[in-house]
Amino acid sequence: MKLKHGDHKSMKKIVVLGAGVQGTVFGVRLAQRGNEVTLIARPDRAQELRQFGATIQNADTSETTTISLPVMERLASDCSADFCLVTVRREQIAAVLPDLARATSIRRIVFLANHANGSENIFALLGRSRTVIAFPGIAGSKESGIVRYVEIPQQATSLESTAPDIAWLFRQAGFRVDEVENMDAWLRRHVVFITAIVGSLYGHGCDAARLARNREQVRQFILAVREGWAALDAREEPAAPLALRAIICWIPLRFSVTYWCKVLASSRGDLYFADHARHAPAEIAALATDVRTFTSEGQAPGLYKLLGAIDRRGISR
Repeated sequence: MKLKHGDHKSMKKIVVLGAGVQGTVFGVRLAQRGNEVTLIARPDRAQELRQFGATIQNADTSETTTISLPVMERLASDCSADFCLVTVRREQIAAVLPDLARATSIRRIVFLANHANGSENIFALLGRSRTVIAFPGIAGSKESGIVRYVEIPQQATSLESTAPDIAWLFRQAGFRVDEVENMDAWLRRHVVFITAIVGSLYGHGCDAARLARNREQVRQFILAVREGWAALDAREEPAAPLALRAIICWIPLRFSVTYWCKVLASSRGDLYFADHARHAPAEIAALATDVRTFTSEGQAPGLYKLLGAIDRRGISR
C-alpha cells in the first residue's frame, strides 16, 4: 500500500481487541503517543478497566503507567477505526473473525496473535489488503489488574514488510520493530520453539527455575527445536530470526544449554514462558496441533515427545 507523505504521521483511531498482557501494553503505549485507543475486553476485565484504568509496569525499570481508556465488551459492526489490533489467543481467533468481517469501517486489521496454521482463512474472510500479520516483542503477566511486562531483546515486534504504516505506528510508541517478508513462516519457526520449551516446562510443573536446574532437559528442548526447524528447512521455508537461530543452532550446544538455563533461572524465565504456559493451556494445545500440520514424528521425534507432554497437560486439567 502506497502512502502519501504525511499520511501516517497523524494520530490514529485504534481499537484493541483483547485486553490481556499484549493488548493492554500496546493500547496504553499507543495512547501515550496521543492516539485515540479503545479496548475491547471480556466483561470481568472490562469492569476492572473501567474501575481502575489500564495499568502497565515495565518489569525492568518499575515505571508504571495508568490510563483510563474507553472500553467495550464486543466489537460492534458499525465500529469505525484506522486500525484494529487483534491480541486474542490462538484458540479464540476463529470466534472473533465474524465480528471483524462485519466491521467494514475498520481500515486495517493487525493480528498480533500466535498462530501457525497459516493465514489464508483470515485473508479470505477479511481481505488481504486489510490484513496485517504481526507478532509482539514483549512478554509479561497480569496480577491484581496490573500488567507487568518486559521487552524481549532477542525478538523485536515483527510484522509484514508490506505494512510501513503499522511499523511507523509501533516505532512511535517505542517498540522495536522488524519487518519480515513471510510472517506465516516466521510464526511456524516461533511456534516450534514455544511448544518445545512449554512441553519441557509442563514436565517440570511449569516452574522455570526447576527446569533451569535440569541441564539435560534443557539440552533436549534445544535439540527438539533444531529438529522442528530442520523439518521447516526441508520445506525450504525462510530461516528463523538471526538472534534466535544463533543461540539455538550456531553456538556449541553446551553454551546454548548454559544460556537457556540462565534465562530460565532468571525472572525472565517466568515472564517469557512459565506464566503463559500456566495460564494458557488451551492456546498451547492449539499450537501443538498446528506444529503437527507441518512436521512429522519421523522428522522430529524429540519435538513430538514434548508435544505429548502438552497433550497430557490438557488431559489432566
